[in-house]
Amino acid sequence: MSKFLKLFFNGPVEQAYVLTGTHLLISLIVTLCIGLFMMGVYRLCHDSLTYNKKFNVTLLMLSMITTVLLALIQNNPLLSLGVLGSLSICRIRTNTKDPRDLGFIFWALSIGISSAIGAFSVIIISSLFIGVIMIILNHNKKRKHKLLMIVRGEKTQLKTVQNMFNEVAGSSVQSKNIFSETFELVYEVQQKNLEKCDLLDKLDELDGIRGVNVLAPETQVA
Repeated sequence: MSKFLKLFFNGPVEQAYVLTGTHLLISLIVTLCIGLFMMGVYRLCHDSLTYNKKFNVTLLMLSMITTVLLALIQNNPLLSLGVLGSLSICRIRTNTKDPRDLGFIFWALSIGISSAIGAFSVIIISSLFIGVIMIILNHNKKRKHKLLMIVRGEKTQLKTVQNMFNEVAGSSVQSKNIFSETFELVYEVQQKNLEKCDLLDKLDELDGIRGVNVLAPETQVA
């Protein structure tokens, strides 16, 4: 590992990078620049329903705090590893809406660590690579344009409604609740297919339909 890191360092790996105030300032500036890039990637990978502005700002704070923390103790590599190990067992009590948020937390930590030890080339190259991959994967996900449709009505119209959705290409049932006199169906439908057909108009014309809800992508239904 040390031979690999020496390719990106001007000096020995064992030598501390932050020795003066100028070095600390450079590390913080690099952390800030790459952290802002990470914040932009985080914003692009989340829609208005899952985006958390406070969490995004916290990622930048986490990067800069990690840089300062390691800059203070990096003269002792064993102590640095011990501090990082203690940080890893800290429990985050705030539930994240998206599992990808955990990955962004580790990305923020890696930015702070790399900047503190002067591995600027490592974090710049890896951050650009990670950011491009995340944007590409998120773009492919958004191209599906999935919508959730919730239909509630009288039980006598259950089969009719199911037949209507079966005629829509790309639709799939997500939930089916049948009661003594009513029903509730949750279907996933592609937005383009929904625009081409007149499914909403047909449902509106049916007697016994009590409500139709169309939810945006990534909406969680309890």
